[in-house]
Amino acid sequence: MTIQQICEHAAKSGDEMDLTGCDYGPHKRSNLYLGVQPYYHFLAGFVQTLGCRTILEIGTSYGGSMMAMSRGCPADQPETKLVTIDKVDIAGQQLLDLRHIQRVHGDSLAPATVREAGLHLTSPIDLLYIDSKHSYDHTKSNILLYGAAFCPRFVILDDIHLNAEMDALWSEMSATYRNHAFDASDLAKRPGGFGVLECGSPVPKQSADPTDLARQAESPSLPNVA
Repeated sequence: MTIQQICEHAAKSGDEMDLTGCDYGPHKRSNLYLGVQPYYHFLAGFVQTLGCRTILEIGTSYGGSMMAMSRGCPADQPETKLVTIDKVDIAGQQLLDLRHIQRVHGDSLAPATVREAGLHLTSPIDLLYIDSKHSYDHTKSNILLYGAAFCPRFVILDDIHLNAEMDALWSEMSATYRNHAFDASDLAKRPGGFGVLECGSPVPKQSADPTDLARQAESPSLPNVA
């Protein structure tokens, strides 16, 4: 399947999935409690469509998106490894109850955080999902850092059209990945934008040693283009 076909299939299958309990949680600005978000269905369908088993998320927040992705893969399989990173600890009880999801607390760009993630994941991974600080520098740094450390097959970027910086980043990623980049904003029902990058598989195997992961991340490059 092309990346567009993958995304179309993900949207269709995700719409049929029950994501009850995968709540967004309190909104940062309004403090209103929000339930399941439309793009959560796309994430769950994407994981199910591709049979993803190893997933790394940058930006846990309350935990809704990771909970949604976990619905797309079996929790009882030993190869299923789900890790989510955030510098703040505001995860909801629903996420805390899911023992198969590993939470890492810390600045995603800090070497210590990369090392801790490496205790739970071995390169290559299936999916890197980035929903953190929505700026050009921060988002690109995460792509480079975790792309080098974990060689993801796919990268999904949230809010690619939220502001001018994210628009610029997506334009750059699209030019780099060309036919292996797809703007799934409409399919994901995400007004702020949703971008998918296919990085290629198989990818070079990298050391699983956490110290080596941090060392590799000191001179990162973009994940492989498929």
